[in-house]
Amino acid sequence: MAIKTSQAINGFISADPRLTFSESGQARFYARVGINHYEPQQDGSFRKLDPTYHDLIQFGKSAEMSADRYVKGDDIVAQGYTREYTRDVNGEERTDEQFVAKRIAPDPNITDFTIDRRPAAERQVEREAEREVEREEPDRAAQLGSPTPTASRETEAPAMEAVGR
Repeated sequence: MAIKTSQAINGFISADPRLTFSESGQARFYARVGINHYEPQQDGSFRKLDPTYHDLIQFGKSAEMSADRYVKGDDIVAQGYTREYTRDVNGEERTDEQFVAKRIAPDPNITDFTIDRRPAAERQVEREAEREVEREEPDRAAQLGSPTPTASRETEAPAMEAVGR
């Protein structure tokens, strides 16, 4: 059997990512991602070129987890595929490209992180307990009469402008 492969990108999140929801409630993670490029030199060294900027999206439960984990400036590796889509820009139809991530992870060559090797069931119990505390906090705030921040449920947002690192 052949080895199954897929596309991947490595880069950095160049602007604050956003989590939005479709009218049907499906989560959508959007991030503007910068990708660094290098040019080989005659002496064997590399010259850094300007980064390019691209749209990265992710859907479903993975999108919600990515929204909790990643912020502007994070170095990432994303596995998925590239797709073209058409949108209206100032009354003119425009075709753009975006990377649809199935998985996103910290770039292990650049980022220090710790791997939680506890059994999955133990980690799940802890996550559920944390979610329960998060659900209770707005109730406590209402009892105290303080304003509670709410998550916005937007429809898909337009692409963000590229922001340098």
